[in-house]
Amino acid sequence: MPHPTQFILYIATTLDGYIASPDGRIDWLTTLDAGSEDVGYEAFYNTIEALVMGAATYEQVLTFGDWPYAHKPSYVMTRRQLSSDRPDVTFVSDVETVLAEVERQGWQRVWLVGGGQVAAEFMRRGLVHEWIVAIAPIILGDGISLYQQVPMQKLQLVNSRHFQSGMVELHYTMP
Repeated sequence: MPHPTQFILYIATTLDGYIASPDGRIDWLTTLDAGSEDVGYEAFYNTIEALVMGAATYEQVLTFGDWPYAHKPSYVMTRRQLSSDRPDVTFVSDVETVLAEVERQGWQRVWLVGGGQVAAEFMRRGLVHEWIVAIAPIILGDGISLYQQVPMQKLQLVNSRHFQSGMVELHYTMP
């Protein structure tokens, strides 16, 4: 019998828990000098089968140039009427639709890309199985919180790593 789907939150935050500035910008990430240091993104990306993100995250990713998630199904949660000519991008209005599609496809590892509302909704429902959070040595003081009124969640530390950029990656699972 296959394992149930695991939703993995793989995201960067500031030390004070923000994933973006109040206006949604993530330019604080580019101030870090990661250089050519391998932070494990490619290894992680190769373990996932599909992605879930919110509309603001989707629109931000579009500004980066070529779609970085080609050949992996991406579900964009939105209530707006958005469209894409990409066959690997699907717009959905709720978590139930994502869950039904993931089950129908039989995917076992799904990346919760962001943003805060999507991540919080999955956390509120107890659907996040792994948290891989890279904490940047930056304090924004205000912004879009990763933890938007989620209930207490007891986690178990699996691993921690630090990088030359000053980032610290914490990897947690549900106990």
